Amino acid sequence: MDEEARYKAMAYGPIGAAVKAAMPHTEADPLGVHAAALALFSAAINGKVMQPDGRPVVVWTALAGRSMVGRKGFALSTAEALLRDAIGEWLALRRQGGISSGPSLVQTLFETEQDSLTSEGGLDGRTLVIDEEWPTTLQLTKRCPKYSGVLRTSWDGKRVSNVTKKDGKRLEITVNEPSLGFHAHIQPALWSKFISATEAAGGSYNRILPVMVERSKRLRRRDYKTGNPLDEIKVSASLRLAYEWACKETRHMELSDASADRYDDIRAEYEDALEELPEDVSCFIERSGEQVMRVACVLTAAERKTVVTAKALNAAKAFVDYSVASVKQLISQTNVVKSRTIQPLDVKIRQKLEMYGGEMTSTQLYRALSSRYTAAQILNTTEDMEDVEVTEQRVRRPGANPIIFRLVEVMPEPQPVQAVEPVKPPARRRVTARKAAAPAKKATAAAPPPARPRTPKKTAAKKAAAATPSA
Repeated sequence: MDEEARYKAMAYGPIGAAVKAAMPHTEADPLGVHAAALALFSAAINGKVMQPDGRPVVVWTALAGRSMVGRKGFALSTAEALLRDAIGEWLALRRQGGISSGPSLVQTLFETEQDSLTSEGGLDGRTLVIDEEWPTTLQLTKRCPKYSGVLRTSWDGKRVSNVTKKDGKRLEITVNEPSLGFHAHIQPALWSKFISATEAAGGSYNRILPVMVERSKRLRRRDYKTGNPLDEIKVSASLRLAYEWACKETRHMELSDASADRYDDIRAEYEDALEELPEDVSCFIERSGEQVMRVACVLTAAERKTVVTAKALNAAKAFVDYSVASVKQLISQTNVVKSRTIQPLDVKIRQKLEMYGGEMTSTQLYRALSSRYTAAQILNTTEDMEDVEVTEQRVRRPGANPIIFRLVEVMPEPQPVQAVEPVKPPARRRVTARKAAAPAKKATAAAPPPARPRTPKKTAAKKAAAATPSA
């Protein structure tokens, strides 16, 4: 399906109109422009517009496309161009680059709040992280165990904190209601290298909507006065009015009866689909239902309305559905899509013990197995494992003694030695000194027998003369 035809289903309200108006002047994928516009505009109204349940409406997106061919940078620049009249000044003040650790992310959100205290509007911690080199940042975030947790909590709009020491004193930095926006770029070939299903299972990446993008066209620069076609994009006055409307007071979105029924159907559809998918795929799209609500709220806020319609939900679902398809494509390209393999419990126990240096308490092992098994199941399984020793550690304190699970080395049983009969060497011929000294005879062909002397034949005259007696 053509990109513009696919985009028709998700183009809704002022955001959809602005993206379609910009397309003649950009080489970007319209779906990529839409994704970037949602991320930028939602970050600007984050904390100002709330979902019906009170959660934030911010939408996080990541464009996945090949270098040069994907036109990821074009998509972001196009979104910035059509939004520059609406949130251009805010973007200049609140835009941040890639942040690679949890403490630095908390520090950035905290400092943004502190800087806003001197402004006329008061406390305002809205921040937008735009990471156009996301793989580099992901490589660094693997070294920080706190990063994923802070990122997830910020998407939920819940309290984040970090403890530091200054002048020997313990100092806690806290952000009670983080307002974090996020937009990133990545190459499809690097997706599996830096974003594994194991990390996604923790929930860090089902909060980000990946969008596969590709160049929509090639434009001739000579056809534009400045040589930059993006200069021809007209800003959206409707989005400027919508931003001003959102900032005047906190807006709480609500659903009509028809849209509430439609949203229940959407949630049920996604939940049914998740049951059919392998876990290494479903972990990326487990929050698709809420993503639809967030996108629909942003599209509705762009209309300066607070009642989300079924039409807005359908447009939002079309976008989220494309993101789900993008996830499947990214995973299939890296040969990760496969049927779910369930490892036996004894294998999981052995792996966890190896990770913890070969010894764990029953509580540690129970938690490491994600509490999916009962203590009785774990104990019964280890009884049949020869390389796992279970002991009770006696301690001088009230309460039950802790149970210790320990990996032990299993010595192989000695194999019985079978008697092997000696093999007699072959008999050697006795060679005398005389025979050894005699020169070897050359093999010659047998001489033919001597030819018999040939008797000359007698002629008839001679025979007659021989028969006549002499006188």
